[in-house]
Amino acid sequence: MWMLADSSGYCLNFEIYTGKVGNEVEQNLGARVVKNMTFEIGNKNHKVLFDNFFAGVPLMEELRQQNLYACGTVNSTRKNLPKFKTDKELKRGDFDWYSSNTGLAAVKWRDRRSVHLLSNYHNPSSSTEVKRKEKDGMQVQVPCPIMLRDYNKNMSFVDKFDQLRATYGIDRKSHK
Repeated sequence: MWMLADSSGYCLNFEIYTGKVGNEVEQNLGARVVKNMTFEIGNKNHKVLFDNFFAGVPLMEELRQQNLYACGTVNSTRKNLPKFKTDKELKRGDFDWYSSNTGLAAVKWRDRRSVHLLSNYHNPSSSTEVKRKEKDGMQVQVPCPIMLRDYNKNMSFVDKFDQLRATYGIDRKSHK
């Protein structure tokens, strides 16, 4: 089930995935789902966050044209992404970024593993600090892009919906 939820965990829109239609495999399923889910809130300057299944450069640019601010993790092998520095060139806390003339920002941040992000409203050079534990147990402050902090802070709204729904579960048992 695909779902769009707001910050309070309220379900704004949902769609039940019924599989492929016909014998053809659908191209750009993630982008289609995001466009369907956000159709009602277009041109209202909302922020939309999603994970790497949905994110891609063409989708981000299209959402920007609809005055929807979008941010999300992205698979490093997606088309149209810039060539970032290699993992060996980045140490923990370093990040490499690019911005396009269409207002799109792409960031690669190195923690224990690399995280790739796309945003159409963040400044890619802005950073903050996050706490991380070292192998010896000490906590250290590590530089982190602001877009990742915002993504982590706001990504759990569908989870919040699931948590609220679970408290009011109804059993519907039947006998054949």
